[in-house]
Amino acid sequence: MKRVLAGIATIALMGLLLWNGLRQPPAPTGGGEPSASASTSASSRPSPAEEAEAEVRALLEKGRSGDVTDYLDAFTGPIRERIDREVRERGRDAFAAELRRAAAARKSHAVFAPEPDGPDAYRVTVESVYPDRNERQTYRIVKVAEGWRIADVETLRTHQPKAKYGAPADFIEPEGVPIPAQPYVSNP
Repeated sequence: MKRVLAGIATIALMGLLLWNGLRQPPAPTGGGEPSASASTSASSRPSPAEEAEAEVRALLEKGRSGDVTDYLDAFTGPIRERIDREVRERGRDAFAAELRRAAAARKSHAVFAPEPDGPDAYRVTVESVYPDRNERQTYRIVKVAEGWRIADVETLRTHQPKAKYGAPADFIEPEGVPIPAQPYVSNP
């Protein structure tokens, strides 16, 4: 009897879902007039955290392309002055070549989620993978009149993984005898 009632309830529920699905108009497939909810979400601005993360991603791209002017524009405060001085000492072309060389040496990178660091400030950590090591840098991004700028870069934390980038993976059996588990006894 219970099986019959469960079957009837299941069929009724499936019928209700099918009927509800057939009643709704088809979703627009593009090219037509967007709905009010779609236009609202399309016009919404990214969150400040997303803007801060985008600034770090843009900095990495500027370094890859060797665009010194845009690279410098990504910084503010004392770090901007220090990088300006370095550009003057080395020369623009040499600095651009160094930016491109550093980006080419990096095999991959991971940009971690921004963490709030006071009003209108975020910290974004980037881990870069090189053939022989991994490096982690934390950028402090602040909101200034011109937009989001990098105000500080924390010192690198470097570690060398057990296997170098591109090395074949291998399995190493764990050492020692496994710890024997005590049998589970339920309390009566």
